[in-house]
Amino acid sequence: MNASIAIYSGSVVIYWSSIIIGFGLAACLCLSLALFTANGGRAAGMLLLLPLALLFSIPLCRALHWYCHMEQYTGFFSALTDYSSGSYCLPGALLGVWLAALLVHKLGFASSTGALLDAFAPGAALAIAFIRLSAIFGSTCRSKITFSSPLLRHLPLASAVTNSSGGVDYRFATFFVQFIIMLLLTLWLVKFYGRRAGFPMRSGSRDGNVARMFLLSYSAVEIVLDSTRYDSSFFPFNSFISIAQVVGALCVLGILIYYSVHAVKARGLRFYHFALWFGFLLTLGAAGASEYMVQRHGSWYLGCYTVMGLGCYLMVLLVYQMYLRCCAKRNKGV
Repeated sequence: MNASIAIYSGSVVIYWSSIIIGFGLAACLCLSLALFTANGGRAAGMLLLLPLALLFSIPLCRALHWYCHMEQYTGFFSALTDYSSGSYCLPGALLGVWLAALLVHKLGFASSTGALLDAFAPGAALAIAFIRLSAIFGSTCRSKITFSSPLLRHLPLASAVTNSSGGVDYRFATFFVQFIIMLLLTLWLVKFYGRRAGFPMRSGSRDGNVARMFLLSYSAVEIVLDSTRYDSSFFPFNSFISIAQVVGALCVLGILIYYSVHAVKARGLRFYHFALWFGFLLTLGAAGASEYMVQRHGSWYLGCYTVMGLGCYLMVLLVYQMYLRCCAKRNKGV
Protein backbone atom coordinates (compact mmCIF):
# COMPACT_ATOMS: atom_id res chain seq x y z
CA MET A 1 0.00 0.00 0.00
CA ASN A 2 1.11 3.54 -0.71
CA ALA A 3 2.81 4.98 2.40
CA SER A 4 1.01 8.29 1.87
CA ILE A 5 -2.40 6.61 2.41
CA ALA A 6 -3.60 6.59 6.03
CA ILE A 7 -7.02 4.90 5.60
CA TYR A 8 -8.14 2.71 2.72
CA SER A 9 -11.58 1.12 2.86
CA GLY A 10 -13.39 0.22 -0.33
CA SER A 11 -13.72 3.38 -2.38
CA VAL A 12 -12.72 5.59 0.57
CA VAL A 13 -9.10 6.75 0.52
CA ILE A 14 -7.79 9.20 3.14
CA TYR A 15 -4.22 10.42 2.86
CA TRP A 16 -1.89 11.33 5.71
CA SER A 17 -1.51 14.79 4.22
CA SER A 18 -5.27 15.40 4.54
CA ILE A 19 -5.25 14.27 8.17
CA ILE A 20 -2.33 16.56 9.01
CA ILE A 21 -4.00 19.54 7.31
CA GLY A 22 -7.17 18.77 9.29
CA PHE A 23 -5.18 18.79 12.54
CA GLY A 24 -3.61 22.07 11.45
CA LEU A 25 -6.97 23.75 10.89
CA ALA A 26 -8.21 22.46 14.25
CA ALA A 27 -5.06 23.76 15.98
CA CYS A 28 -5.51 27.11 14.22
CA LEU A 29 -9.08 27.41 15.47
CA CYS A 30 -8.22 26.41 19.05
CA LEU A 31 -5.28 28.80 19.33
CA SER A 32 -7.02 31.76 17.70
CA LEU A 33 -10.21 31.18 19.67
CA ALA A 34 -8.29 31.06 22.95
CA LEU A 35 -6.44 34.29 22.19
CA PHE A 36 -9.55 36.11 20.98
CA THR A 37 -11.81 35.17 23.90
CA ALA A 38 -9.05 35.74 26.49
CA ASN A 39 -8.91 39.36 25.34
CA GLY A 40 -12.63 40.03 25.46
CA GLY A 41 -13.64 38.87 21.99
CA ARG A 42 -16.81 36.91 21.24
CA ALA A 43 -16.25 33.23 20.53
CA ALA A 44 -18.86 33.37 17.77
CA GLY A 45 -16.68 35.81 15.84
CA MET A 46 -13.71 33.44 15.59
CA LEU A 47 -15.94 30.39 15.07
CA LEU A 48 -17.49 32.19 12.11
CA LEU A 49 -14.19 33.51 10.73
CA LEU A 50 -12.50 30.18 9.96
CA PRO A 51 -15.24 28.62 7.80
CA LEU A 52 -15.77 31.92 5.99
CA ALA A 53 -12.03 32.25 5.42
CA LEU A 54 -11.96 28.78 3.88
CA LEU A 55 -15.07 29.53 1.81
CA PHE A 56 -13.46 32.64 0.32
CA SER A 57 -9.84 31.47 0.18
CA ILE A 58 -10.23 28.13 -1.61
CA PRO A 59 -11.79 29.52 -4.83
CA LEU A 60 -9.44 32.54 -4.78
CA CYS A 61 -6.37 30.31 -4.40
CA ARG A 62 -7.73 28.06 -7.10
CA ALA A 63 -8.48 30.94 -9.48
CA LEU A 64 -4.99 32.32 -8.98
CA HIS A 65 -3.48 28.92 -9.76
CA TRP A 66 -5.64 28.67 -12.88
CA TYR A 67 -4.38 32.08 -14.00
CA CYS A 68 -0.76 30.95 -13.61
CA HIS A 69 -1.24 27.42 -14.97
CA MET A 70 -4.04 27.56 -17.53
CA GLU A 71 -2.54 24.60 -19.37
CA GLN A 72 -3.54 22.31 -16.47
CA TYR A 73 -7.26 23.04 -16.80
CA THR A 74 -9.92 22.86 -19.48
CA GLY A 75 -11.27 26.25 -18.42
CA PHE A 76 -11.87 28.66 -15.58
CA PHE A 77 -15.21 27.12 -14.60
CA SER A 78 -13.72 23.62 -14.38
CA ALA A 79 -10.91 24.94 -12.17
CA LEU A 80 -13.50 26.18 -9.66
CA THR A 81 -15.73 23.11 -9.79
CA ASP A 82 -13.44 20.11 -10.35
CA TYR A 83 -10.88 19.79 -7.55
CA SER A 84 -9.65 16.33 -8.49
CA SER A 85 -6.62 17.82 -10.23
CA GLY A 86 -4.59 21.01 -10.20
CA SER A 87 -3.43 22.88 -7.15
CA TYR A 88 -3.66 26.21 -5.30
CA CYS A 89 -1.72 29.49 -4.96
CA LEU A 90 -1.57 30.29 -1.27
CA PRO A 91 -1.31 34.12 -1.72
CA GLY A 92 -4.99 34.07 -2.68
CA ALA A 93 -5.78 33.23 0.94
CA LEU A 94 -4.60 36.69 2.04
CA LEU A 95 -7.54 38.32 0.32
CA GLY A 96 -9.91 35.53 1.36
CA VAL A 97 -9.08 35.86 5.07
CA TRP A 98 -9.34 39.65 4.94
CA LEU A 99 -12.76 39.50 3.27
CA ALA A 100 -13.95 36.97 5.86
CA ALA A 101 -12.73 39.14 8.76
CA LEU A 102 -14.38 42.21 7.24
CA LEU A 103 -17.68 40.36 6.90
CA VAL A 104 -17.54 39.05 10.49
CA HIS A 105 -16.92 42.61 11.72
CA LYS A 106 -19.75 44.04 9.61
CA LEU A 107 -22.10 41.40 11.02
CA GLY A 108 -21.25 42.65 14.52
CA PHE A 109 -19.34 39.62 15.83
CA ALA A 110 -16.04 41.49 16.31
CA SER A 111 -15.22 44.99 17.54
CA SER A 112 -12.84 45.58 14.62
CA THR A 113 -11.35 43.75 11.67
CA GLY A 114 -7.84 44.37 13.02
CA ALA A 115 -8.61 42.85 16.44
CA LEU A 116 -10.03 39.74 14.80
CA LEU A 117 -7.06 39.34 12.45
CA ASP A 118 -4.61 39.87 15.33
CA ALA A 119 -6.03 36.86 17.18
CA PHE A 120 -6.19 34.84 13.97
CA ALA A 121 -2.58 35.55 12.92
CA PRO A 122 -0.80 33.12 15.31
CA GLY A 123 -3.29 30.41 14.40
CA ALA A 124 -2.77 31.10 10.70
CA ALA A 125 0.99 30.69 11.13
CA LEU A 126 0.37 27.38 12.90
CA ALA A 127 -2.00 26.22 10.14
CA ILE A 128 0.58 27.00 7.46
CA ALA A 129 3.15 25.03 9.45
CA PHE A 130 0.89 21.95 9.36
CA ILE A 131 0.12 22.45 5.68
CA ARG A 132 3.83 22.49 4.86
CA LEU A 133 4.44 19.47 7.09
CA SER A 134 1.80 17.54 5.16
CA ALA A 135 3.97 17.77 2.02
CA ILE A 136 6.42 15.29 3.55
CA PHE A 137 3.76 12.59 3.10
CA GLY A 138 3.29 13.27 -0.60
CA SER A 139 5.36 14.31 -3.59
CA THR A 140 4.95 18.08 -3.30
CA CYS A 141 8.05 18.88 -1.24
CA ARG A 142 10.09 19.78 -4.31
CA SER A 143 13.12 21.97 -4.70
CA LYS A 144 15.64 22.89 -7.37
CA ILE A 145 18.53 22.13 -4.97
CA THR A 146 19.82 18.56 -4.92
CA PHE A 147 22.28 17.01 -2.47
CA SER A 148 24.87 14.43 -3.46
CA SER A 149 26.54 13.96 -0.07
CA PRO A 150 25.00 11.12 2.03
CA LEU A 151 25.56 13.22 5.16
CA LEU A 152 23.01 15.77 3.92
CA ARG A 153 20.35 13.35 2.70
CA HIS A 154 17.99 13.53 5.65
CA LEU A 155 15.53 15.86 7.34
CA PRO A 156 15.41 18.68 8.20
CA LEU A 157 17.67 19.56 5.28
CA ALA A 158 16.72 17.11 2.52
CA SER A 159 13.72 15.08 1.42
CA ALA A 160 13.56 12.07 -0.92
CA VAL A 161 11.63 12.72 -4.13
CA THR A 162 10.94 10.23 -6.92
CA ASN A 163 12.16 11.61 -10.24
CA SER A 164 10.70 11.06 -13.72
CA SER A 165 12.90 8.00 -14.37
CA GLY A 166 11.75 6.23 -11.20
CA GLY A 167 14.89 6.97 -9.20
CA VAL A 168 15.17 8.97 -5.99
CA ASP A 169 16.59 12.47 -5.72
CA TYR A 170 17.43 14.08 -2.40
CA ARG A 171 16.31 17.68 -2.62
CA PHE A 172 16.28 20.59 -0.21
CA ALA A 173 13.21 20.10 2.00
CA THR A 174 11.71 23.51 1.31
CA PHE A 175 8.38 22.81 2.98
CA PHE A 176 9.83 21.08 6.04
CA VAL A 177 12.18 24.01 6.62
CA GLN A 178 9.19 26.33 6.31
CA PHE A 179 7.30 24.12 8.79
CA ILE A 180 10.03 24.74 11.39
CA ILE A 181 10.17 28.47 10.66
CA MET A 182 6.40 28.84 10.92
CA LEU A 183 6.36 27.05 14.26
CA LEU A 184 8.92 29.52 15.58
CA LEU A 185 6.92 32.40 14.11
CA THR A 186 3.79 31.10 15.86
CA LEU A 187 5.53 31.20 19.23
CA TRP A 188 6.78 34.74 18.63
CA LEU A 189 3.36 35.96 17.47
CA VAL A 190 1.68 34.53 20.57
CA LYS A 191 4.21 36.40 22.72
CA PHE A 192 3.76 39.57 20.69
CA TYR A 193 -0.02 39.30 20.93
CA GLY A 194 0.13 38.97 24.71
CA ARG A 195 2.21 42.14 25.10
CA ARG A 196 0.64 44.37 22.51
CA ALA A 197 -1.72 46.04 25.06
CA GLY A 198 1.21 47.77 26.75
CA PHE A 199 2.83 48.56 23.42
CA PRO A 200 0.28 50.74 21.55
CA MET A 201 1.04 53.10 18.72
CA ARG A 202 1.09 56.81 19.54
CA SER A 203 -2.21 57.17 17.72
CA GLY A 204 -3.72 55.02 20.47
CA SER A 205 -4.49 52.10 18.15
CA ARG A 206 -3.18 48.64 18.91
CA ASP A 207 -5.36 46.61 16.53
CA GLY A 208 -3.85 45.10 13.41
CA ASN A 209 -0.19 45.14 14.41
CA VAL A 210 0.04 41.41 15.16
CA ALA A 211 -1.54 40.65 11.77
CA ARG A 212 0.91 43.01 10.07
CA MET A 213 3.87 41.36 11.79
CA PHE A 214 2.63 37.97 10.65
CA LEU A 215 2.22 39.20 7.09
CA LEU A 216 5.64 40.87 7.18
CA SER A 217 7.45 37.78 8.49
CA TYR A 218 5.59 35.27 6.35
CA SER A 219 6.18 37.34 3.22
CA ALA A 220 9.92 37.45 3.90
CA VAL A 221 9.99 33.68 4.33
CA GLU A 222 8.10 33.15 1.07
CA ILE A 223 10.41 35.47 -0.86
CA VAL A 224 13.36 33.20 -0.06
CA LEU A 225 11.85 29.71 0.07
CA ASP A 226 9.62 30.05 -2.99
CA SER A 227 12.75 30.79 -4.99
CA THR A 228 14.11 27.33 -4.12
CA ARG A 229 11.11 25.53 -5.68
CA TYR A 230 10.99 24.34 -9.28
CA ASP A 231 7.17 24.23 -9.27
CA SER A 232 6.56 27.89 -8.35
CA SER A 233 3.67 29.77 -9.94
CA PHE A 234 4.45 32.68 -12.25
CA PHE A 235 2.39 35.34 -13.96
CA PRO A 236 1.85 34.43 -17.65
CA PHE A 237 3.83 37.52 -18.68
CA ASN A 238 6.72 36.84 -16.29
CA SER A 239 8.74 33.67 -15.70
CA PHE A 240 11.49 35.17 -13.56
CA ILE A 241 9.92 36.19 -10.23
CA SER A 242 7.14 33.99 -8.84
CA ILE A 243 3.75 35.34 -7.81
CA ALA A 244 4.47 34.48 -4.16
CA GLN A 245 7.64 36.58 -4.30
CA VAL A 246 5.85 39.49 -5.97
CA VAL A 247 3.00 39.46 -3.45
CA GLY A 248 5.46 39.03 -0.58
CA ALA A 249 7.60 41.96 -1.70
CA LEU A 250 4.52 44.18 -2.09
CA CYS A 251 3.31 43.24 1.39
CA VAL A 252 6.68 44.04 2.97
CA LEU A 253 6.87 47.36 1.13
CA GLY A 254 3.27 48.21 2.01
CA ILE A 255 3.83 47.57 5.72
CA LEU A 256 7.01 49.67 5.67
CA ILE A 257 5.09 52.55 4.07
CA TYR A 258 2.27 52.21 6.61
CA TYR A 259 4.59 52.39 9.61
CA SER A 260 6.73 55.08 7.99
CA VAL A 261 3.70 57.36 7.63
CA HIS A 262 2.69 56.79 11.26
CA ALA A 263 6.26 57.18 12.53
CA VAL A 264 6.70 60.53 10.78
CA LYS A 265 3.32 61.72 12.07
CA ALA A 266 4.17 60.63 15.61
CA ARG A 267 7.69 62.06 15.96
CA GLY A 268 8.31 64.21 12.91
CA LEU A 269 10.80 63.50 10.16
CA ARG A 270 14.08 62.44 11.80
CA PHE A 271 17.49 61.25 10.63
CA TYR A 272 16.84 57.66 11.73
CA HIS A 273 13.89 57.50 9.34
CA PHE A 274 16.25 58.11 6.42
CA ALA A 275 18.71 55.58 7.88
CA LEU A 276 16.00 52.91 8.08
CA TRP A 277 14.81 53.63 4.54
CA PHE A 278 18.34 53.51 3.19
CA GLY A 279 19.02 50.24 5.02
CA PHE A 280 15.80 48.80 3.62
CA LEU A 281 16.83 49.71 0.07
CA LEU A 282 20.23 48.07 0.58
CA THR A 283 18.73 44.83 1.90
CA LEU A 284 16.10 44.82 -0.84
CA GLY A 285 18.83 45.28 -3.43
CA ALA A 286 20.89 42.46 -1.93
CA ALA A 287 17.90 40.10 -1.97
CA GLY A 288 17.01 41.07 -5.54
CA ALA A 289 20.59 40.69 -6.77
CA SER A 290 20.83 37.28 -5.08
CA GLU A 291 17.65 36.13 -6.82
CA TYR A 292 19.03 37.29 -10.16
CA MET A 293 22.37 35.53 -9.62
CA VAL A 294 20.86 32.23 -8.49
CA GLN A 295 18.59 32.26 -11.56
CA ARG A 296 21.62 32.74 -13.80
CA HIS A 297 24.06 30.53 -11.88
CA GLY A 298 22.26 27.67 -10.14
CA SER A 299 25.47 26.26 -8.68
CA TRP A 300 25.88 29.43 -6.61
CA TYR A 301 22.78 28.61 -4.57
CA LEU A 302 24.55 28.34 -1.20
CA GLY A 303 25.98 31.86 -1.31
CA CYS A 304 22.98 33.39 -3.07
CA TYR A 305 20.37 32.00 -0.69
CA THR A 306 22.50 32.90 2.31
CA VAL A 307 22.65 36.53 1.18
CA MET A 308 18.96 36.52 0.20
CA GLY A 309 17.91 35.04 3.53
CA LEU A 310 20.02 37.52 5.48
CA GLY A 311 18.69 40.40 3.38
CA CYS A 312 15.05 39.42 4.00
CA TYR A 313 15.71 38.93 7.71
CA LEU A 314 17.22 42.42 7.93
CA MET A 315 14.25 43.84 6.01
CA VAL A 316 11.93 42.46 8.67
CA LEU A 317 14.09 43.93 11.45
CA LEU A 318 14.18 47.34 9.77
CA VAL A 319 10.41 47.43 9.30
CA TYR A 320 10.01 46.34 12.93
CA GLN A 321 12.26 49.20 14.00
CA MET A 322 10.03 51.58 12.06
CA TYR A 323 7.06 50.13 13.93
CA LEU A 324 8.81 50.87 17.23
CA ARG A 325 9.13 54.50 16.18
CA CYS A 326 5.33 54.64 16.01
CA CYS A 327 4.86 53.41 19.56
CA ALA A 328 4.08 55.54 22.57
CA LYS A 329 5.79 53.12 24.95
CA ARG A 330 8.58 50.64 24.35
CA ASN A 331 8.60 47.37 26.29
CA LYS A 332 11.61 45.15 26.48
CA GLY A 333 11.24 41.72 24.93
CA VAL A 334 8.65 42.68 22.34
